[in-house]
Amino acid sequence: MAHTHTHIQSRMAGMAVMDLACLIFGALVGVRVRIGPAEWLDYARAHPERWLLLFGAVILANYLTGGYRIQSAYSRFNLVVTWLFSLLFAVLLLSLTSYAWLKMAPGRGVLALTLAAYSALALTLKLLVYQRLFRSESFVCRTVIMGTGPRAREMRRIVESNAVLPLHRVVGFLRPVRRGAEEDRAVAAGSRQSGEALDGLPIKECADANVRAEALRFSPHLLIVGLDDLRDVRQCYPELKRLRFEGVEVLTPLKVAETYVGRIPLDQIDEEYLMHASMESGLPAIRRIKRVFDLTVSCLGLTILAVPMALLALAIKLTDPSGPVLYVQERVGLFGARFRMIKFRTMRQGAESDTGPVWSAPDDERVTTLGRALRRFRLDELPQLLNVLRGDMSLVGPRPERREMTEQLDREIPYFSERLNVMPGLTGWAQIRYPYGNSVADARRKLEYDLYYIKNLSASLDLQILLSTLRVAALGKERTL
Repeated sequence: MAHTHTHIQSRMAGMAVMDLACLIFGALVGVRVRIGPAEWLDYARAHPERWLLLFGAVILANYLTGGYRIQSAYSRFNLVVTWLFSLLFAVLLLSLTSYAWLKMAPGRGVLALTLAAYSALALTLKLLVYQRLFRSESFVCRTVIMGTGPRAREMRRIVESNAVLPLHRVVGFLRPVRRGAEEDRAVAAGSRQSGEALDGLPIKECADANVRAEALRFSPHLLIVGLDDLRDVRQCYPELKRLRFEGVEVLTPLKVAETYVGRIPLDQIDEEYLMHASMESGLPAIRRIKRVFDLTVSCLGLTILAVPMALLALAIKLTDPSGPVLYVQERVGLFGARFRMIKFRTMRQGAESDTGPVWSAPDDERVTTLGRALRRFRLDELPQLLNVLRGDMSLVGPRPERREMTEQLDREIPYFSERLNVMPGLTGWAQIRYPYGNSVADARRKLEYDLYYIKNLSASLDLQILLSTLRVAALGKERTL
């Protein structure tokens, strides 16, 4: 897993503490209402292990679903889904422990009232207070950027995005300067304020040996290295390390992209980085867990959705009797192995007979009216549960491409073959973070998201992706730039 930075840990801790406070309030309300004013305090004190298990289960579920992470945009739908999952997870865990250890969970009446009171308070706070709280001055993350060029501006745009909570505010820029020895000593002796500004914020010039002192003048929580030529930062390493140990988080452009956007920029990595990333990936440890989960969900999904899928097949046949219901296409899977992927047909018969393999455009004329609706709600992907069951695909992973597209993109995009090191998925991190793409540039950007997924792969990230995919399927909303 990626390192959790100190300025993010405080936000995660704040969210967890708020949830814990809501749980304690819910427990007090539940016990008092159910047991009565005379004995409620004795009941609450009698079995502390029950409350610890309940509180831990809810907070763990919120963590697993990404309720405390920084790179997610504010979404009421996601908050409600996370809340619902946390309750189901807590009840499941309590049920299992109660069966194993007999009477472990609180009574059903107390549990129901506790969760109801917790839900009412927690949802109200998150829906009404959440944004105001983490945009307040108490939680603002004061940020200094080293650099004044295009990359520095890009770093500011990322961290000051409305999707980032708590609020990040860039308070100034540092411009390291290199002069002769005498001039360097003069600059190190005190700040040389150039009087310049960048987008309304002050620029302070400083020698390499004085970066720490000048940065601390801004009282920052975070310093971002935003130099256009990152080779220039090497001379500042001693100062940056000192800042880090003094409690100021220091991030490179690569770490900023990973932390706040959830992608790994291709222009900032090499084979050595990818080797280290493969060593950090959690895939070897959770490969079997993913497979068991894939088998379970695909079996349940095919069973539960058998009737709706049959009705969709009938609708496709009735609206376009000339073609088949299913569309079978060769795709490239794990380690380059080819397999036949199954989808509900959404295009007219023979759509590529004249053009050959081409990308589908958002308003593609080849897509049928029914097919457009199926694509909007991702219903055309349902038959791929059979591919998941057969082991060709996983529920979550990079989307598989056609052989012709894979060969083309492998020639034009560096490291494109890296995505073949994991099982392709029915949905993926790139699919929920980036809109539908139909160009090499789009494929390049999606690869950056795929590389992030491969490096940070975990059961928690898979769960977050699945819940976000449910949002698209339920609301028919595609992510937009």
